[in-house]
Amino acid sequence: FSTLPVSRHIVQTKHDYKRYAITESGISPRGIPGYGEGLVCVDSDEHTEEGRITEDFDVRIAMVDKRLRKLRAYNDVAPTVIGPKDYSHLLVCWGSTFGPLKEAVGQLKDDKIALAHFSQVYPLPKQTESLLRQAKKLILVENNATGQFGDLIKRDLGIECSEKILKYNGLQFTVEELVDHLKGAIR
Repeated sequence: FSTLPVSRHIVQTKHDYKRYAITESGISPRGIPGYGEGLVCVDSDEHTEEGRITEDFDVRIAMVDKRLRKLRAYNDVAPTVIGPKDYSHLLVCWGSTFGPLKEAVGQLKDDKIALAHFSQVYPLPKQTESLLRQAKKLILVENNATGQFGDLIKRDLGIECSEKILKYNGLQFTVEELVDHLKGAIR
């Protein structure tokens, strides 16, 4: 991590600080309480530029438009693909499932299996569809009860994973249990 550039996006607030200021990029200056003289007011409901709850329709439209402008700066983050380029089985994962799944695939030593890890799940990277359609069998591995990323893929691309390996007891997958699940799913 010492080689990664550090970006600090926190500003010292002034008296007239607006946490959700309407900006051209859609990204507002981020102050933290106690760093400057401005009041840092935040809210998860619809809010004004100052962070106060509102039901004003015009403010709502302005805030939604502001949030949508953030997508202009979106940089496509390609998934990491490990395994053969001519795979027939593709394991699809995101987040913390990557480490144990990568190790499990290494233990299986099956030349028809590849692993696609998505470090960014929304918006879906541009090459997602071609990557998924190449596989004869898609196996989704997620640490949640419903396969949320699989649902997003189905909604946006119309592609459904034929197998789902889900764990939602609050613990991370172990390599051993993934190897067992994958042996069953690959058949």
